[in-house]
Amino acid sequence: MKYLKTLTAFLIVASTVFISSCDSFLDEEPLDQRVESNFYQTEQDAQEALVAIYDVLQWNTVVGFHVPEMLSDIASDDVYAGGASRNDAPNIIEVDKHNIRTTNGEVHGLWQKYYTGIYRANKYLAEIGDLEANQAFLDRTIAEAKFLRAYFYFDLVRFFKNVPLITEPLDNPDEYNQPQAAPADVYAQIAQDLAEAIPHLPVTIQANEQGRVSKWAAQALIAKVYLYYSDVFGQDINAGSLTIDRAYAITMIDSVINHSGHDLLQNYEDNFKPDFEFSNESIFEIAYSDSRPWWDWGFIQGGEGNMAPQMQGPRVDEPANEDYQRGWSFSPVTNELVDAFDPNDPRLEATILFESEFNEGITVGYQHTGKYTQKYTTHKSYEPSDGQLELNWGNNYRVIRFSDVLLMGAELHLKNSNPTTAENYLNRVRLRVGLGTVPATMENIKHERRVELALEGHRYWDLQRYGQQEAEQHITVQGEVKPGYQGDAPDFEVTYNTTKEGLFPIPQSEIDISNGGLQQNNGYN
Repeated sequence: MKYLKTLTAFLIVASTVFISSCDSFLDEEPLDQRVESNFYQTEQDAQEALVAIYDVLQWNTVVGFHVPEMLSDIASDDVYAGGASRNDAPNIIEVDKHNIRTTNGEVHGLWQKYYTGIYRANKYLAEIGDLEANQAFLDRTIAEAKFLRAYFYFDLVRFFKNVPLITEPLDNPDEYNQPQAAPADVYAQIAQDLAEAIPHLPVTIQANEQGRVSKWAAQALIAKVYLYYSDVFGQDINAGSLTIDRAYAITMIDSVINHSGHDLLQNYEDNFKPDFEFSNESIFEIAYSDSRPWWDWGFIQGGEGNMAPQMQGPRVDEPANEDYQRGWSFSPVTNELVDAFDPNDPRLEATILFESEFNEGITVGYQHTGKYTQKYTTHKSYEPSDGQLELNWGNNYRVIRFSDVLLMGAELHLKNSNPTTAENYLNRVRLRVGLGTVPATMENIKHERRVELALEGHRYWDLQRYGQQEAEQHITVQGEVKPGYQGDAPDFEVTYNTTKEGLFPIPQSEIDISNGGLQQNNGYN
């Protein structure tokens, strides 16, 4: 049973309140008679507050529909925006076209989501020190809160770069207007949180605690943070007295590979089946479920469901005669991604669902390519047993898989002039799917990352790491109706603007209420 879904998250009033510089949630009424003044008295209180931090991982609908992994894939060269029509979700189409308004609701939803999670983590860390509790409980839960704060900040700083760095709960409205921090300072805090968390996180997660983070998740994430920062900014991360450099990242990754007990599943496609949630290949995943059936379209994040499958599922005409329920056809897959696969690679069929596979046909949507994601979709094996169908999909999101760790290790060792280990790690991924060995080169590692991790939310961030010119080369496409596509040529045209550095705009409403404290990202003025 999914541990984090068997507990009903007690949402403290202030925990639902703070969004940086935004007072739109400040008048919420208490959801329970227990509030801050009489909370954090027991381990049970602390446990509920910790679950409330984890809960934000699921939030993809604070404003509109802003599944981070889906939006980053849409911003990449692997999928288009899609949906029913060009009028269906203009905010999501803006992400695809790289022409995002500063008033884009989905982008604002991302900002609010992450600062809600950060506030809850900050509140936990500020209050937990006064709790009389078992030291092991305190050490572990503090480490979890630091991991989650780092996770939220990593996504936030990649999307927006120039963000306020807040490490204390801001309960006084006079404190709400916080300045933007230098990205180096934000990454330093991320690295420090993860480094401090690692010694206190467990090496094994018990079956009744699935969804909580392990030592290996923190080690893998800190290596991922290093790779991103060092590639984008060309520097190591100075986290106080600790320097996160390549040698440190290699130590972290090698430890996961050699000592965690994690490994590749025998069959690649099993990674995305319900029977293999929290599998041995999964280093960290976000748990969703239909265990608490939900009906409320006005407060979707109150449930435990994953909106990504509903959004990305095909618009099948006759669900009763298909293996899929009817979805909303966002994220149609590009021909460029299909062409990236070797025709003999079994990952192609495990990754992409083709229009020809349906028995009764589909309703054609916007930017139709005839191809959909197979990994996070409306397959009936995940069909909710109760509640509103669209709101209760239980497909867990696999944040970090062991194959990702192997490929990060291959890249790190190659850059460290150790091609033998790099080749070993790279080819473990290829041999799992029956492909031959290849030399460890950056081009081979880049290619393997694309096809191994396709449609899992990694591609856009990899392109950012590889440099703005490479991002522009892959993401910019001329309007062309390619084989299988339906629509007008301009529908499929994308122009990537390197001036924006791949960043999303700071939400205009946040700038407006900051009284000049926040400045807009380049290219959006």
